[in-house]
Formats: sequence, C-alpha cells, structure tokens
Amino acid sequence: MPTDVSSGAEVGGKEKEDEVKDVQGFIKLWMERITISKQASDDWFRKSGVERVIEEYNGKFQLFQNGLKGRIPVPPINTIWAYVQTDIASTYNRDPFISVNPRNEGSVLGAKLWESILNYYWGKLKLKEELEPEIIDKDLCGFAWHKVGWAVETDGASEELKIESEGLYSARVEPKDVVWNLGAKCPPKDCLWMAQRIVKPLKYVKEKYPAAAKLKGQPCHEIDKNAYEKASFKDDISVAVLWEVWDGQKREKFLLAEGMTDKYLQDPVPWPEYMEAYPFIYYFDFHAPGEPRPTSAILPWEGQVLEEMVLMSAAVNHHKRWNRQAVIKQGFMDQVELDKLERGDDCGYVMAHGAGSVAENVMSLDWGAMPVDYYMLIDRLKSIRNDVSGQSEFMRGGVTKGSTRTEGELQLMMEGAKGRVDRRIDRFETHVENIANHMLAHLKANFDFEESVYITGKPPEEILEVLGNRFDPVTQKVMFDPEEIAGEYEVEVKAGSTIPLNKENKISLLQTILQTLAQVDRGQAGPFMRTVIKELLDEYDMKSLVLAEKEELEAQAQMQEQAAQEGDANEIKARTQGAKNAMQAQKISADTDKIEMENMAIQQVMNTPGSMDDAVLAKFVGGGQ
Repeated sequence: MPTDVSSGAEVGGKEKEDEVKDVQGFIKLWMERITISKQASDDWFRKSGVERVIEEYNGKFQLFQNGLKGRIPVPPINTIWAYVQTDIASTYNRDPFISVNPRNEGSVLGAKLWESILNYYWGKLKLKEELEPEIIDKDLCGFAWHKVGWAVETDGASEELKIESEGLYSARVEPKDVVWNLGAKCPPKDCLWMAQRIVKPLKYVKEKYPAAAKLKGQPCHEIDKNAYEKASFKDDISVAVLWEVWDGQKREKFLLAEGMTDKYLQDPVPWPEYMEAYPFIYYFDFHAPGEPRPTSAILPWEGQVLEEMVLMSAAVNHHKRWNRQAVIKQGFMDQVELDKLERGDDCGYVMAHGAGSVAENVMSLDWGAMPVDYYMLIDRLKSIRNDVSGQSEFMRGGVTKGSTRTEGELQLMMEGAKGRVDRRIDRFETHVENIANHMLAHLKANFDFEESVYITGKPPEEILEVLGNRFDPVTQKVMFDPEEIAGEYEVEVKAGSTIPLNKENKISLLQTILQTLAQVDRGQAGPFMRTVIKELLDEYDMKSLVLAEKEELEAQAQMQEQAAQEGDANEIKARTQGAKNAMQAQKISADTDKIEMENMAIQQVMNTPGSMDDAVLAKFVGGGQ
C-alpha cells in the first residue's frame, strides 16, 4: 500500500512537471514568434522611411550644407506638418452623427434607442481625442490602429476573485505596438494571430498581477541609460513590456511579459462568443499592392520638399553671408576686430589700426543677384508637390502665386482637389462605422439596462416622436424593455457630418436646396419633400434656416386655419340668408294665396245676381268698408 502511494505521487509529480515544461515551451514559442514579427515591423518602419517622415513632421530635418565652419542646418520648410493639419481639419472637424437602421427582427424603436446610446458613448469616451492622432498616424505611417473591447477590472484570485468594474473602451493603439504573423497580406482579415505591446510601470504590473512578483523591469525608452544606471530606486523608472496575444486559430487570448518565460501573466481565456473578428480596426488611405502595410501619404512627395529646402537654403545663404564678403588689406585690423566684422553684430564697432582710409584698405565684393533659375525651380517643385499631394497652398490657408487668379480659376482648382478630399472623408467615415459596429456588438452582449436608461438622457425631437409615452420629460429618462432593442441592426455615419460647415459647404448645400425648391413649389411640397429639406437643414445644423422653416410652417398653418374659419363663417352666412330667403318666399306665397282667395270670393259674389246692390258692390270693389 505505501509502495502504491509513493508510486502514485511520483506519477503525479511527473505529470505536473511535464505540464510545466509544456507551458514553458508554449510561452517560449510565442515569445519567439512575437520577437521575429516585431523585428520585421521595426525594419519596415526604418527602411520604408516612415521613421524619417515622423521626425520631419516634428521639425527634425536631417539636412545640412557645408559651410566655412562645418555643417550648417538647412532652414526647414515643414510642408509635412501643414499637410497633416489640413487633413485633420478637413476630415474630422465635428463629431459624426451615427445612425442605426433595423435589420433582422430589429425595430424602428430599437434603432432609435441604439442610435442615442452610441452617440452618447462617442462623447463619453472622448473618441475625438483618439481619432485625431489616428489621422496623423494614417498620414505619416500609412495606417493607424484602433481597438474596441469590454474591460473587466478584477481583484483577488480563484474563489476570492471579484469584479471591481467593467465597461466599454475604444482607443487608439500606437502603430508600432501591433504585430501579426509573417505572411499575412491583408491584416487583420487574414491574420492567424495578432499581439499588442503594452508598456506599464513595473511597480504597477507587480501590484496588479501576482504572477509578476519576480519580474525584472527594463529602462524606459524616455530615460537615458546612464541616468537609469545611476538611479537608486529603479522600480520607479523601470517598465514592464507586456504582450496581449489574440490567437485567431484557437480563439484564445492571453497575456505574456518579456523576461518571464516560465508562466503566463494571465492564463488563456476564450474569446467572447459574440466577437467575430479581432478587436483591432485598420484605418488607411493608400493600399500598397503586395505589402501588408499601406503607403504613407507623405513619402511620394517628400523628395520635392527636401529639394525645395536645399534651394531656399542656398538663396538664404547667398543673401545673408556671401553678399557680406570683403577684401581687407593685411594689418589694417587685428584678429579681434576681424571676428567682430565677420559676425556682423548689429550696432557693433570695428576698430582699424592700419594706415590709410577705410576706402583704401577695405573693398566689398559684389557677387550679384541670385540667379532667376533658382526661383523658377522652387515654383516648379511646389507645383509638382501640390499635384502629388493633392493639396495646394490655398487649401492650407496660404496665398496662391500670381495676382491674376480669378474666383472662377480658384473654384476650378478647388473642384479638382475635392475628389481626393471626398475620398479621404469617405475612408474616415468607413473607419467610424467599423468602430461603431464593434461598440454595438459589445454593448449588446454586455447590456446594462439601468445604464442605458440614463444615458439616453434627453433625446432629439425626432427620437421623441418614436419613443412616444416611453419618455418622461420630468425625469428625463426613457423607459423601455430589453426586448425592444433586441434584433440585428446596422450602423452608418451620416455622410459629411464630420466635415467643417464652412462658407463653401454652406453655399453648396443652399444651392442644392434652391435647386430642389425650383423643381417643386415650396407651398405645394408634399410630406416627402418637406422631410428631405428638413433632414438637410438638421444635418448641417443651420439653425437660422430651421427657424425660418418652422415659422413658415406655422404661418401656413395659421393661414389654413383662418381660411377654414372664414369658410365656416361664409357657410353660416349663406345658410342664414338662404333661410331668410325661404321665409320671404313662404310669406310671398301666403300673400299670393290670400289675394287669390279674395279675388275668387269677389268673383263669386259678382257672378251671383241680387246678392248685393250696385252701391255696395262698387264700394267693396274699391276697397271701402
């Protein structure tokens, strides 16, 4: 019996040891996969020129010219910064309006409720602060990443595990922090796995994850290595590099830490059943055939910017330096005075010690004007750059060259660039729709009834019409059952809801409305046309026109009511007059009958002999008594 127990213990210990070895081997395999993919990603950022473009956007141009005292930095012309800022302003000026449409078993009421909820969360999570940097990532790197998920904060372990908080999150992810399996050509659609790098302070990681008790940190990239080595309390400036792995084949998620290969930081857990895809959303403008990463919007015309800087630097140097060259007779000034002359200090006094006048000992060299070809080349480079980038000076708030530009020419130039701008706006709206669809999936699966009641707040007027008596104007709450938002829904963004409502856009919209009104008489427009015009005005938030629309409808209603009242009064008057005429007709008829009866009586008397003597008869016929 004891032998059997010992043998069983040995077998159990062997199985546990094999299990530990399997876990260690599995973690090492995944860390190797991640390391290789990360190295390939870093190589792409370096070789493609994206790292250089990011530095140039930040004003760090590595461009120099040789001078008398070494390399001279070329004055920067940061058209890259201007391009990106213009793209942000023309793409995402206002928060989008997310509309929801019912599909299978979905209801109009449920769509309006989800519409209100999604637009609320868009503001609550401050997604504009996330998406504006994503536009910068997309322009500089060629792509951007956004992540949507449901975060659950827990405390304790095993039986003592407690959920402290949970909720929806939607945030930008650094482009360098997302890697995937080599060979994928269209991430994230064809990825076998994806991983996100998460850098956190070592102290925080040890407090949050019990498995990280022995984890050793590494210097933060923001700290100089020498400063890190000299620091006494390295835990305050040490960081832990974590990798959140999403295995698409097994549909598992787990957390690893660099430097910890014996166990998971968080054990594998299955994906939520409602998640059909990875939580990472790809945003880009220009696909690169055969490459998993798209093309940067800057790289195709970066060379023209650098050449323009070189030519402009030559012109500046010619003006500031070479026009000040002079020939000085030896011994006329000592070295100290020569240095002062060379520096060109304002209000500086240069002392001459030699004999003779200044005119006899100093002669300024005239190198002539800057060749005109320089400026022609600069203009040609600007023209090429504008053609490639699709942005001209006036789109960035600059002034076009030449004084002959008419309003019609500028309008044609704007229309030529409008196609590219519209395409970028469409790509951005698609990106917003993808984010909203992910948010909707998480909210449906983790629906909190009480929260949804409160977040709807005070819905817009058109939603109130659908909600009916479900909305309480006193408590500002919407009461509904979870069944009312069941079913499937599709999300879309109202086209143009993110672009700035500037003068040109307002004029374009008004022209469209005027053309519509020209085809249909405004006073005779039916419910369909009225609804179309109302949607246009509401979507572009033209409050003055909305107010005028309301006043016009109220005036028409008053006119119709007044016309109805006047019609009723005329009808009553006509009826009264008719009754009066009828009574008069009856009276005339009665008088006529009386006269006829009297005439008949007279005639009868006259026809009867001896009934009345001649004097009485004459008096009766004459109307006497």
